[in-house]
Amino acid sequence: MNVADISAPLFAREKLTQECITMKGRLRGLLDSSGRVAEEIHAIRKLGKSLRGGFALFGLEKEAALEIQAVGRLLSEPRDAVSRFKTWNKLEWNEDAAVAVAISKLLEQQTHSAARRPPPETVDWCLSRVDSAIHSLATLDTADLEKTIGKGLAKLEKRVFKRCEKLDHRNEEDFHEARKSVKAWLGAIAFLPEGSIEVDAILHEMGELLGDENDLATLAIWLENHGFTKTFAPALWARIKSSRRALQKRVIRDGRKLKRVVAN
Repeated sequence: MNVADISAPLFAREKLTQECITMKGRLRGLLDSSGRVAEEIHAIRKLGKSLRGGFALFGLEKEAALEIQAVGRLLSEPRDAVSRFKTWNKLEWNEDAAVAVAISKLLEQQTHSAARRPPPETVDWCLSRVDSAIHSLATLDTADLEKTIGKGLAKLEKRVFKRCEKLDHRNEEDFHEARKSVKAWLGAIAFLPEGSIEVDAILHEMGELLGDENDLATLAIWLENHGFTKTFAPALWARIKSSRRALQKRVIRDGRKLKRVVAN
């Protein structure tokens, strides 16, 4: 995975600006959505993750990227409910029928709130955050854009390898940080002209695996907070642990392959 010479910084800035405009359109669309609010929020948050990588590319992690992150967090609860329910269904656990049905029905009930549109005032606040991010990007000195992107790419790439090298420790936070760094890197290079960066396909697989692992971690927190602890559902927690461990092993394996590719 080698950083190529970036010859079109204006292309990257224009594409990032246009995707911000797309986000604004999706945000306004939330007020007109009927029964598809969760899907629209999912699309907004997915786009937001890409945008954050794009702003990191321009050295705006602590400015514009935080504005976009705020939008995702504000709209997170409805979509998180849907995500938890999907993660639960993928787990296919039913060893204790009483526990399983109690969890399933509660998760299903919480997904109903995902169909509710956010208040107009909330959407307005989100729109202002996106406008602020666009402004930060527009005020960058055009003459320095190539150097800025070069620094941004080097920083993001270095972070990916630093985070992936820690995965052998099996620290839960390390997997969380690795997921963020991989998503940021992939999000950033998506704004560059096609062919500018050589990307190892393993990174895409790692992003998916780390996402699945994070979904299980998030479900575990929800279970703990809602009383379905190891005391009352030991077999369930054993399944979650084994499922996460299997995903972690695959991620660690891919991380090792990634290092070998770079070494070559």
